[in-house]
Amino acid sequence: MRCPGCQTEIPNTARFCSNCGLSLQLRCPNCRAELAPGARFCMYCGQSLRARSEQDEVRLVQLTQTTPPALAEKAKASNLTGERRIVTVLFADVVGSTALSDQLDVEDWSSLMNGAFQVATPAIYRYEGTIARLLGDSLVAFFGAPVAHEDDPQRAVRAALEMMTALREYATQAEERYHIRFAMRACLNTGTVLVGPVSDDLRYEFTATGGTVNLAARIKFAAEPMTVMITEDTARFVRPYFELVHNGDIRVEGRSQLVRVYKVMSVKDQPGKARGLSGLQSALVGRDSQLSALTSQCDLVSAGLGRVALLLGEPGIGKTRLVDEWKHAVLSGQLGAGAPPLWIEGRCVSYGGGVPYHLLNDLLHSMTGTNLNSREDEARAALRRLVNELFKGTPGEDDETQEIMPFLSHLLALRLQPDEQQRIDQLEPQALQGQYFNSIRRLLLALTARRPLVVVLDDLQWADPSSVDLLGQLLPLVFSAPLLFCLVTREDPGTAGWRLVTVARETLSSSLLEVRLEPLSERETRQLVANLLEVEALSRSARDLILKKAEGNPFFVEEVIRMLIEREVIQPSDHGWIATGDIENIEIPDNLQGLLLARIDRLPEDVRHTLRVAAVIGRRFPVRVLQEVLSQEEEA
Repeated sequence: MRCPGCQTEIPNTARFCSNCGLSLQLRCPNCRAELAPGARFCMYCGQSLRARSEQDEVRLVQLTQTTPPALAEKAKASNLTGERRIVTVLFADVVGSTALSDQLDVEDWSSLMNGAFQVATPAIYRYEGTIARLLGDSLVAFFGAPVAHEDDPQRAVRAALEMMTALREYATQAEERYHIRFAMRACLNTGTVLVGPVSDDLRYEFTATGGTVNLAARIKFAAEPMTVMITEDTARFVRPYFELVHNGDIRVEGRSQLVRVYKVMSVKDQPGKARGLSGLQSALVGRDSQLSALTSQCDLVSAGLGRVALLLGEPGIGKTRLVDEWKHAVLSGQLGAGAPPLWIEGRCVSYGGGVPYHLLNDLLHSMTGTNLNSREDEARAALRRLVNELFKGTPGEDDETQEIMPFLSHLLALRLQPDEQQRIDQLEPQALQGQYFNSIRRLLLALTARRPLVVVLDDLQWADPSSVDLLGQLLPLVFSAPLLFCLVTREDPGTAGWRLVTVARETLSSSLLEVRLEPLSERETRQLVANLLEVEALSRSARDLILKKAEGNPFFVEEVIRMLIEREVIQPSDHGWIATGDIENIEIPDNLQGLLLARIDRLPEDVRHTLRVAAVIGRRFPVRVLQEVLSQEEEA
């Protein structure tokens, strides 16, 4: 035979070319398994062994051209130069593609696949994933590179579920047109990938490390058609948000241990606790004064005064835990003998900034006791009950109800009656926003007429601009009603949600309380670790390492401890916890890497470059050393 690289004649038994050294071992382009000469398909993952064709490249270019402009700009601005990233890989392929392609001519098969990929990719882009590769009947997408988010595993699973929903409808159309049974499946895994620069057409090269991409592809045979399957490495990040069913432990070529996989059934109606350690609890540490300040605001609201509380802090610093403790104190009656105030919450999500009114939508669901997964008839009935209850017996009750129901229903994305839809259609966007404002305002005032009201608006750094504009107009209600708005956010002036902070500071004066959470002191961090681990038997070096890694951030404390437990570096004993392994050389947990990368990616390029240089120099160094390195780069 001839070497495909230099065309030198070599023996058929050769594994490497004697002239150029090219490896002649046939490997699967998807899972990298070694295969027998002449194989047409991989015996381990079923991948076709043909190289990427010109048609694959054309399809990839067509799909990348549909990338939303905002995502495209983020990807191009990433300026990756072969960086290791923690990504969640989404591998989607056609079930039984060989048999299907044999039933269709070349043009019909190409048209079928073009349509399938066009239907699949909007969900990927909606959650800011990127298309990494197309090969025949399969698609590989990355969540976490080149654009990183702290919740990339959750984004990937949501995208996969929405993709399957869209593909089910497409499969019905394909069956009617081509008289075939068409189905795809989505498999996900989380791990490390080395990602190269992003080109102008949004394509990039990558190198999977540790089998990250391979494993996503290899579990596909455990996946039923039109379902989503994930590995344990992804499941541990998304359990609080999705209904998962253990689908067994499967053997994968090249791995000594069985791989545990799960079928994703649906999004949970009520998300579970995303943070904290199962079985390990701690009382609130280091936040007594902040908790006292918040509870005092409830005393004022119960006395008939309106207030706004602003709760600021970096990710993981304990804002959500503090709000939970405050809520428990309020609703359990610990603040006084009177009836506690009504408590409602609206929460932003990291992928909701481009969804108009998503924060107000969540706030309305909280008022009605429903959620995004509630059936439409349930949501409509709950809204009707709330409105009827609040305005029952008031002058012009029927007129009031008829006036606000269409707009509240529209905010909840409920189907409207023809006359209601006509009212909506006749309004310009600005007039429609005005009706939203009037409807929410009437609802809040009606609630405060019955009981004092606490409205918590959480994760405002992810708020959508439409909700922010409307809520800015609602804040002055605190001057005339027993209403407490609590604005919870990271200190990030570049976000839309920060405008609400600015409005509060400029207009509320003495009616505004600011509470800022700082990192825990060393004594407080030691107390938190001791509360979680009953740490008397843990060595001093182990405790010091946890303190060093966490740097006073409660979430970091929990995640470092979680990783040590999962890796069995520390284990429970009869006398507490003991270190059993090399605790000095641990790495940052994957979910903290995602959080940090997401924050770094939002920085200007010159700042990111400085961070890269500083990371190479070391953890601690004189500033002059960094200045000298940067100046030498400029001269070069």
